[in-house]
Amino acid sequence: MDHQKLLKLAEAGDSDKLTNFLKDIDSEQITKTFESYAVRGQGDPVALLRAVLSGSPCTTTQGISHRLGMYTKAIKLLSGSNLSNNTASEMVGVLLMEADSFTGKSLAELANLYVDSIKAGEITNGKAFELFPKILSALAAKETVAYGNSEMTGGDYKSHVLNTLCSSKWGADCVIHLAAMFRDIPLSPEELKFVIDKILRMFKTMELQELPPLVYQLLLLSTKGHKRLVLEGISSFFNEQDNICREQNKDQRDDDLSTVSSEQLRHMEGTIILHITFAIKQDQELGREFIKYLKAGQQGSSAKILTPFNVALALSIARIHRFEESIFDFLRASIIKSFKDAEKKKSSKWTEELVPESFIVKNQILETVQNSLYGWDHVTQGLVQLGFTLMDSFGPKAGPFGKSAESTSHIKTPSQQACDLGSKVLIETFKVHELVRSEILEQILNRVVTKTTAPVSHYIDLLSNTISSAPQILLDSLPKVREAFDYLAYLPTSSAEGLMKAIQPLMKISMTLKDSLILVLRKAMFSRQGDARKIAVTGFLKILKHFKILGGLPSSQSSQAYSSSSQVQVDVHTQHNPSSNEALCLEILGNLRRCFSQQADVRLLLYEGLYKVLKKNSQLKNTILEMVCSHFKKYYESTTDVNPPILLEPCITAQGEQVFLAEPLAHLICCITQSLLWLDNTSNQGDEGDDEDEGSGAKEELEEMMESLMRRMIKSEMEDFELDKSADFSLSSSVGIKNNIFAIVVMGVYEALIEYQFTGSDFSPSSCEDVLNLFHNYHKLSEILKEKANSAAGKKGRSTAGVNKTARSLLSIKFVSTMLRALFCDSVPGHQESLKSFREDQDFVRYIVNVSLQKIQQINDKGQCDGPEGCDKDRIYRYCTTMARVMLQKYSTDAFTPDEHATKEKGKALSSLCLDGVNNVINIMCSRYPNRVVDFLQRLNTDEDTSGVEDMDDQDIIHQHIKQFQRLTMNILNATDDQDVSNKDAVQLCHIISVLAKYLTSTGQQFVQLHSWVTKICKEQNLDDTSLTKVFLSLLFMLTSQSNTSIVIAKEIAQDIHSQVGDVDQDVEVEDRTHYAIINPRTAAPTVLLLLMSQVDKYLDETDWVLSLLKADALNSNIVTSMDHDSPGPTQRETLDKAVCTRLGTLVTVFHELVQSALPAGLSVDSLLKTLTRMYSTLALLTKYYIALYTQRVGHLSARFEKLAKLTGTHLTQQCYALINYIQTSQNEQLTQAAQAGKANTLKEKKKNESASTSGKAKVLKEAKSIPNLIFSIEQYEKFLIQLTKKSKINLMEHFKVSTSRDFRINTAAVRAALEQQETSSSDENEENEDQGTNEEDEPAAKKSKLENKGNKTKKGSK
Repeated sequence: MDHQKLLKLAEAGDSDKLTNFLKDIDSEQITKTFESYAVRGQGDPVALLRAVLSGSPCTTTQGISHRLGMYTKAIKLLSGSNLSNNTASEMVGVLLMEADSFTGKSLAELANLYVDSIKAGEITNGKAFELFPKILSALAAKETVAYGNSEMTGGDYKSHVLNTLCSSKWGADCVIHLAAMFRDIPLSPEELKFVIDKILRMFKTMELQELPPLVYQLLLLSTKGHKRLVLEGISSFFNEQDNICREQNKDQRDDDLSTVSSEQLRHMEGTIILHITFAIKQDQELGREFIKYLKAGQQGSSAKILTPFNVALALSIARIHRFEESIFDFLRASIIKSFKDAEKKKSSKWTEELVPESFIVKNQILETVQNSLYGWDHVTQGLVQLGFTLMDSFGPKAGPFGKSAESTSHIKTPSQQACDLGSKVLIETFKVHELVRSEILEQILNRVVTKTTAPVSHYIDLLSNTISSAPQILLDSLPKVREAFDYLAYLPTSSAEGLMKAIQPLMKISMTLKDSLILVLRKAMFSRQGDARKIAVTGFLKILKHFKILGGLPSSQSSQAYSSSSQVQVDVHTQHNPSSNEALCLEILGNLRRCFSQQADVRLLLYEGLYKVLKKNSQLKNTILEMVCSHFKKYYESTTDVNPPILLEPCITAQGEQVFLAEPLAHLICCITQSLLWLDNTSNQGDEGDDEDEGSGAKEELEEMMESLMRRMIKSEMEDFELDKSADFSLSSSVGIKNNIFAIVVMGVYEALIEYQFTGSDFSPSSCEDVLNLFHNYHKLSEILKEKANSAAGKKGRSTAGVNKTARSLLSIKFVSTMLRALFCDSVPGHQESLKSFREDQDFVRYIVNVSLQKIQQINDKGQCDGPEGCDKDRIYRYCTTMARVMLQKYSTDAFTPDEHATKEKGKALSSLCLDGVNNVINIMCSRYPNRVVDFLQRLNTDEDTSGVEDMDDQDIIHQHIKQFQRLTMNILNATDDQDVSNKDAVQLCHIISVLAKYLTSTGQQFVQLHSWVTKICKEQNLDDTSLTKVFLSLLFMLTSQSNTSIVIAKEIAQDIHSQVGDVDQDVEVEDRTHYAIINPRTAAPTVLLLLMSQVDKYLDETDWVLSLLKADALNSNIVTSMDHDSPGPTQRETLDKAVCTRLGTLVTVFHELVQSALPAGLSVDSLLKTLTRMYSTLALLTKYYIALYTQRVGHLSARFEKLAKLTGTHLTQQCYALINYIQTSQNEQLTQAAQAGKANTLKEKKKNESASTSGKAKVLKEAKSIPNLIFSIEQYEKFLIQLTKKSKINLMEHFKVSTSRDFRINTAAVRAALEQQETSSSDENEENEDQGTNEEDEPAAKKSKLENKGNKTKKGSK
């Protein structure tokens, strides 16, 4: 072929000659020339292409053949990599311009060529795909296209091509080009969905580094539609990859390949998150679809939607202001929901078995933090905001009087878990991201300083953890800490103390920070605000405790070594004067001397703190003792033969008629005695060394003063203090208030001296006698106060129940624990003579037990108690264990022997008090030391020998002690009449058993044995004590729900209640047979019924929750992509469906029994109506779920629900209306009786009856409110059943009767009887009237018309 001539003719523009020239040339020859031009560079391939196309009109067969040949060859050339970019672009431009002139058949051939090339994987260059959209568009524009022996429209053929293309296998190297190509092809929504699904399925075949550009193309494609499908697909794929990576890391921790793959994946995820965020900035509809996708997933299991990738993507999108609020609202709601779901899942065996295990949200959120290490800077800011959002939303709330409401349970609530997660997120983010450290610290300090009314303990804990994790790094942020110090004096005392404690490690490594704090505290010391002065004292005492002086005070030049209490080990004073600590401490003590002239609260803090400082920083002992000695002399009568030895008048101050305590003298003496005892103890152990004699004058002087004080306090009578029985103790006069203050001070002095004398005596008989003498004086004063308080309360008509409580004691928990053990367990021969006098004095024994209970209760409430060592968790644990062991031994020994001294005036028996103590200590261990419960139980053995139980399993140890409490309980239940036992003790024992039972695994033999024992007692023991019945049945319900999915127990108890209280229809006799002997006429209602209703409420709670999960998963199943493997299949859904219907069916039978029971009016009926209303609400919820299945076309009605609907119609609804009739009849009787009772003769009777009438009316009104609610819920349920009947074409209302009208009610039986009577009388009268005149015939006629009128009214009413 003369290709030069061809090109010249094309340049000349003579198309006819060009056509004639090409007519005689074969297509194959032309394509070969074209290929040699393009590949070998023998000429310009674009010019040749243009020339051939110009001379090949589509009107001739030859022209079409030439065109097809050139297009085919051009596509193959473009598919390779032989052409330069410029040549390829020019070639594509020519081909695009000429594509419209092709016939439909030719276009179809070209389209099929493309499909075949893609299937074969021949296309490796993206330029080839630029032509395909044009070919498909031209094809879609054709009216008809020949396909085989038939024809179809161009649009249909285009759809066929796309279908074939998406059904074929794609090479991984052409997926990105195809995704870009589809953007230029006009697609219907169905075609677009098909294409997107295909691209998403191709993700698995792609290399990781190829995924970001593919996702980018997919996001561009989503502008055509199906945005949510694209986002779901991307999310599902990366969530699956994360799971695979997680499993790899578990199985191959040492495999380097998996680690590289993991890092690569994280980098790819970060890039893709950036792509999506950028796309959302351009198209905000994409962002709205992402939030819809998140919220749809939230309805089911939150853990499935809160994956690390989704959380990171959400946090990145949250940087766009428009989506910030909605995303953080979603995250907050989802996180709290996930914790609540986890709590509900663990609540019973039924929910645990039904709901499958899911990911732990806490781990997934923290994994996001770790993943953000791989360059996810766009996520970091969101993590900080998320952490603070969780802490702000779910931190502790202010309780009464602004105090934090402390939770004592060791099981954290969902809110506490969410707050902890926020704190953990911030700590981990702080550790791994340097950029946000200063911001995190600043936000923490801002919240501590500004939130003065809300608790900030969680922020202070976070600050403390942050400082501990990286104290050196925080040195860069010291200006922010110093700025926070400026507000220190204005903070609540607890917040200020926490802040100073948190920054303690920083003060060890920064002298400037320490100086700033001291300056602030000095200013606060002179503040007019009392709280500011308290903060100053607390701060100074903390510094004294932590800046220790090692070595004697005089030898200030000696070398010293310092150690930090934090994780940092720095020699902080190497560049300063070695005596700087000494000078600092002396300066602070000088400042603290000012506190001796301040308010009582400030002095109190000082006295409690000085003893702790003395223990921590013993080199300050002489200075401290001299301080307190000189101050004590102001209140001490130095003349040894004068009584009383203390001056009480200076201890108070008056402002007008108001009297206040100015000097807490008892606490001052307590500080002195505790300091002296500790110094004696350390000197005996040889800790003081050569410094023992240096400056010990103050110590000796104080010892002499204490000895003299004790002797004279023993001799002093109440009259010496002017506190005898004749004194005024009323709180309404200033004299009475003053005497009360004096009495409390004197009692405190006695207690301080009792502890001082006993602790330092080593059980000598003389010192024990002194202790008893001191106690007798204390007791006299205590009795006077109680007597006066009782008489005052009696005059004012108040209860005297709280008057006999022991006054707040100054005894230390160490002394109380030691004394309790000495009284009940000490068998050392040398101690017996001294202890005998203690043990014989029952008042003293009871006093020690009561103080022990007081200390235990304080620990139970606050986690700490008054007095020395009351804040040390380890020591508290040790002392509580000792007290519990002693008290349990005492109870086990004395419980079943009569307590001669337990008179009514004295209150509870000593053994019962000891059991209270054991119960409270076990509560403390389970709530505050949950990880040490087994260790505690081992130490609870009376002989303290735990060697035998070391080989025992934890479960066996717990069960061994449960059995001990079981035996004690059985002893009470089986006790004879002559044995003095209290059922309240059995209640306490059962409470202990129920607390310990939570530590048993529900599948273990130990749990089964306990469950059997409780069941046996409930079935065999006929108890009249309602509190005991309640505690046993509560325990039975708890154990059954943890070990059994069935709720037959509720049905049995309902039958027992029915048999014991009788039927609403008095003509019906109920079989007098019970499953549980514990249920009898005395306990059945309201005790057992209220307990049962509470349990049924829990059952309905669980059912509602499972139903909500079922509904969410079912309705989401029609929108999840094929990549989502976590959605529950039909089998799982059927299992849940079956379980819900079965449970509700059992509950219907429970209510079937209860609604027929003749329950007493009041609490029982009200509780039943409320729970019954709740039952119908749950049934309505289930019915709506089935309606939704039909509406969304994702399911159908189950046979079990049909049976359930039938059961409610036959066994419940009609009986409910009968119950309503019974209640209203009872109400009318009550009101009638109340009205009659109001007609009393005497005024006294009238008042009494009026109050009874008022309470009766109140009960009726309360029940009257519950009845309409019940009727409404029944009718709502029936309404939804009718809707479901229409949708399912199954008659679910077959067994429901028309409900009784409630605005008026016709008694059909009474109407029928009246009609029959009228008919009989009218027939008799007609016979008589045959013999009588016409005048007499009018009467029956009148009666007849009257009857007809009545009948008409009846019919009208029925309508």
